Amino acid sequence: MTSSHTRRPGRVLALATLLTLGTASAEGKEQYLYLRTSRSAHTAGVTSDSISSPYLRLSRDGKTLRGRAFGRVVFLGLNGQELGGTVGRVLTRMSFEEHDGVLQARGSFYGRPAELNLSAESLTGTLGSCSYELTVTRDGDYQGSRSCGDRPRRPLLLAIPPALARQGPAMMLATLALMLGSDPEGPQARKAEPRRRPAGRSPGGRR
Repeated sequence: MTSSHTRRPGRVLALATLLTLGTASAEGKEQYLYLRTSRSAHTAGVTSDSISSPYLRLSRDGKTLRGRAFGRVVFLGLNGQELGGTVGRVLTRMSFEEHDGVLQARGSFYGRPAELNLSAESLTGTLGSCSYELTVTRDGDYQGSRSCGDRPRRPLLLAIPPALARQGPAMMLATLALMLGSDPEGPQARKAEPRRRPAGRSPGGRR
């Protein structure tokens, strides 16, 4: 059986409870942020002040979050009810507030419109050209789908550990936006495609 203290951030998201539930039982245990799509899976270890994986290396120093996310340099300030800074060389700024148990975030991520709604029951919203519709499973994971532009809707599973939730709304939202918005199948996938074209080949040069 899955421990609700270890696997259910949804129950934590009330939000005062979010920052304390599971602290004792999760103390000293390895915890992971997990994202799985139809084509890839990403797992990141989470501590009280860092996120670590081959694609995501972030550390928090007071109110500053810095590191790299999927090849992009990250520098974000986590101030009160907002976060702001740069991802790559592009401005990111989001503000957030809680209404009736729903954490609502609005602004821009990587220079594109962003809107996320996170609660004990669901995670919905948009990041750039992608929309998300996830609901909480019995295990406490967020499961549903993502649709990006005219691409087919694809299944997605997201697990948020208490170790991340306890770091507060700004850190949690910044990390989720970075993971969802930067992974190769997400909002920046199309933007990255032209860079992968071999150098020196003209558009009409195929034979």
